[in-house]
Amino acid sequence: MWDTLVRPSAETAAYFRENGWWRDGSFLDDLDRAVRENPDQTAIISYGTHRPKRTISYRQLDETVDRFAAALVELGVGRDDVVAVHLPNWWMLTPLYLACARVGAVNAPIVPSLGARELGQVLAGSRAKVCVVPDTYSGADYIQRLDDVAPESLARRVVVRADPASAVRAQSPAGRDLIDFDEFFVDTAWERTHRVRDIPAPDADDAALLLFTSGTTGAPKAVAHSYNTLYAGTLALAHRYHLDAQSVVAVPHYLTHMAGLTFAAYMSLVLGGTCVMQDDSDMGLLLDCVAEHGVTFGYAAPMFVLGMLAEQRSRPRDLSSLRHLISGSAPIPPQLIADTREVLGVELGALWGMTENGGVTVTSPDDPPGWAANSDGSVVPGMELRIDAESGSEIGKLLVRGAAQCLGYLNQREIYQRSLDADGWFDTGDMARPDGRDGIRITGRRVDLITRRWANKVPTLEVEAVILRHPGVREVVLTGYPDTEVPGADCLCAVIVPEGAPPTVDELNKYLDEVGMTWENWPDRVEVTDALPRNSLGKVLRSVVRERVEHLVGGQD
Repeated sequence: MWDTLVRPSAETAAYFRENGWWRDGSFLDDLDRAVRENPDQTAIISYGTHRPKRTISYRQLDETVDRFAAALVELGVGRDDVVAVHLPNWWMLTPLYLACARVGAVNAPIVPSLGARELGQVLAGSRAKVCVVPDTYSGADYIQRLDDVAPESLARRVVVRADPASAVRAQSPAGRDLIDFDEFFVDTAWERTHRVRDIPAPDADDAALLLFTSGTTGAPKAVAHSYNTLYAGTLALAHRYHLDAQSVVAVPHYLTHMAGLTFAAYMSLVLGGTCVMQDDSDMGLLLDCVAEHGVTFGYAAPMFVLGMLAEQRSRPRDLSSLRHLISGSAPIPPQLIADTREVLGVELGALWGMTENGGVTVTSPDDPPGWAANSDGSVVPGMELRIDAESGSEIGKLLVRGAAQCLGYLNQREIYQRSLDADGWFDTGDMARPDGRDGIRITGRRVDLITRRWANKVPTLEVEAVILRHPGVREVVLTGYPDTEVPGADCLCAVIVPEGAPPTVDELNKYLDEVGMTWENWPDRVEVTDALPRNSLGKVLRSVVRERVEHLVGGQD
């Protein structure tokens, strides 16, 4: 199945290597370097709801990787086999990722919030040989879930007890054999049986990771990355923000998703720095970690930043170590930037990227204050971008290519190739415009494109950002619904989570008029809701919002 991937030409690969964006090694080499240069440096600090806090040095990480790798060999895992890791942010994630590299296996992280149906699709699509799951997490029984959806291709089921003091289960309810992680991986010295250091090192251009898309714009696709495309992804923030071995990184996202995996697990390893992780969304704990461990760099979606603000206002901590905080995955309201500067004492930056290519654009430390309200940043080293706009418009299709671009979609070569042109430009599906300082501003996804009867395209995210400034609006999503008078055109609905009394459509449009918003982008109706539907990353499920509005409008006609 690996022959379905799309690899760059030899000339392109050589160009990436000449510029330092690619290399002839893997993250195992970063681990070896850290052990040689600073073995007692803290690599991981992990907080678990039931599992005790755990601190791991680079020497201990190195030893753990060998033990975990030998355990995988004992389970029959070898080169190109897929290991699915379906876990919360627990300490064993990074060692498992590196253990897969040690034996030449491909790591397939799965966010723990994924539903049973999608989990079955991931396991079947990846043909995972081993799946590592918690016994329970956030009230869900993952052992039962595996029984319900696991394909026959899944040979081994490894279970991590959420509470190490809980009883060991030998079999699932359906009678499937279970392997206790602590007993098999942690407590058994398999490295004495299997000499994993004798296994040939993986090639830097081999497939290293299968990461399934969130599915907000269609069925999940298995995005394949090599060690080199992942390495290039770590450089996006490391170079722009001058991070080094003294950097302490905290990312509250799942480390089984692209942002957390790249900027926490792998980037801290490349730097030889420290990764601080937690298995819940307690932003009070995150701020406590900043104060206690001297966190210097963070990446967090806006919903996490809002939680940090509330916690700091409630119980102030010393956050003076935090030098950089970057946000992405959702639009950044201007007020959030101002509040972050005032309450957290740090400038909020913006990043744009995708599962297919990690971080592609990011704002810079030397940008004007508040620039993230106007821009998603400039392109990072190793990547290129292009905006294909129609004549007379500055908004157009966003195309990218470069060293962090993935190898394609596993077993879906034709689908991936339809996103590429003859020169290797990848169609992101996003719309963007220039920001005026050699960067871009994302204006929305084409799948969510709203076309008015006047033929103008609504710059969805920008209009939402303006509406968010209204005192009666806490959250807003703009969605289209069919214009019955002009076939093919859309009317515009603002779906609002209110802050106190929500504005009526007339009141909202009066406000938009007062702030100078083009009348063509004013909503035709307002709908009020208690909460917006979201996926595990905090991204609004816009297709669900549109379906609800279309149903509501249709029911009234």
